[in-house]
Amino acid sequence: MKKIPLKPLDIPVIILAAVLTFFIGSSGQGTASSKVVVKGEGKTWIFPLEAEERISVAGSIGETLVEIHNGRAAIVSSPCSGQTCVAAGGLHKNGQWTACLPNRVFILIEGAEGQDEVDAASW
Repeated sequence: MKKIPLKPLDIPVIILAAVLTFFIGSSGQGTASSKVVVKGEGKTWIFPLEAEERISVAGSIGETLVEIHNGRAAIVSSPCSGQTCVAAGGLHKNGQWTACLPNRVFILIEGAEGQDEVDAASW
């Protein structure tokens, strides 16, 4: 394999790319002011992301169990057949969400004003 020699500006460009990658990767993390919004059949619960909670949310087909633990929020069990909501795992970044559509239960991580991250996949 042929070696490609480094040019004088290659090193600063590599360092700049590494620094930008670090800051972009860490900017969407939940902050101390992040909160978990859980919505179910006509009710809404709001908890800090740092809370340690297990709540049972009544939905249209049964009870969905939501857990907030170690800075993550997740649906840990639900009566739906596909279990996609459970497979989604823990949410921890501002702007992340999951839902159990058959049971009409929705979870969203919100940050303070101006801290929410835009999901490029939705554009």
